[in-house]
Amino acid sequence: MKKNIVIICIGMLLTIPLLSATVIANEPPETPEIHGPTSGNAGTSYDYDFCTTDPDGDEVYYCVNWDDGTGEDCLGPYPSGVCTTVSHTWDEEGTYIVEVKARDIHGAESDWASLEVVMPVSQNTNYSPFLLLLQKIIQRFPILEQLLTAIEN
Repeated sequence: MKKNIVIICIGMLLTIPLLSATVIANEPPETPEIHGPTSGNAGTSYDYDFCTTDPDGDEVYYCVNWDDGTGEDCLGPYPSGVCTTVSHTWDEEGTYIVEVKARDIHGAESDWASLEVVMPVSQNTNYSPFLLLLQKIIQRFPILEQLLTAIEN
């Protein structure tokens, strides 16, 4: 009886290293790409696309930092190779560095990708109806803007 127990214990000890040697390595996702506007108006919403693939085909999360004090936000998971579109609004004028990294469902993370975004002008919602109409007319007929510039000079 003792002999059988010893043989079973030796067999188990020999099997454990084989089980631990079969762990499969997890590769991190590729560094994501960021596509979207690089300038705009504060107070206006803009769409940004984040795209990456995972070499293992794992689903991925996109972790985004908008550089405006809102912190890091992780979205997903999404299938490998599927892009996602996220909207964001900067409330203040300034230059922001948007950063995004991809994290697969097993925790492996890519490097950060970055995109500089400049919000030079605040959107003023206190325009009078007359000024809004004038702005739309000037946008529709660019020659008027050239005339106004020539008159100012």
